[in-house]
Amino acid sequence: MNLLKNKNILIVGVANKHSIAAGIAQSMSENGANIALTYQNERLKNNVEKIGQDLDITTFLPCDVSSDTEIEETFKSLAKEWDGLDGVIHAVGFAPREELDGEFVDVTSREGFQVAHEISSYSFIGLAKEAKNMMKGRNGSLLTLSYLGSQMTLPNYNVMGLAKASLEASVRYLA
Repeated sequence: MNLLKNKNILIVGVANKHSIAAGIAQSMSENGANIALTYQNERLKNNVEKIGQDLDITTFLPCDVSSDTEIEETFKSLAKEWDGLDGVIHAVGFAPREELDGEFVDVTSREGFQVAHEISSYSFIGLAKEAKNMMKGRNGSLLTLSYLGSQMTLPNYNVMGLAKASLEASVRYLA
């Protein structure tokens, strides 16, 4: 069945072939979607392209979600490829490793807190802001991924739990 036939979907956050985003790309591809994948930087580009090429994906765009300019450029480039957008998959999350190992109060720094929230939560808002015009009149969807650590404390999830709770609140405000 081709539930997504000819639907244009941007997937942000494919890290490797085992990532949830790669699985989403595979499933959407199998269901007929036109997919564009982003990569954070040149170091990750080849890996993301390999994953995409295995799924017959041909659109690859740079997008470091810590940069509003790069997010804007991603959508400008995408608008040259597609006349509209039906969905954005936000599969992005990051905190510096040292923020995740140990007691929350002992290892959480101001900088690590800001990085975790900027990458894991604010990036969803930034993507939604830029996707808005391309999604007009298309009944599209924004999808993001969270984790149980947003609802309860889990060992060594630390600042990521707060970032995912922030992401979930962002979803409610965007709805």
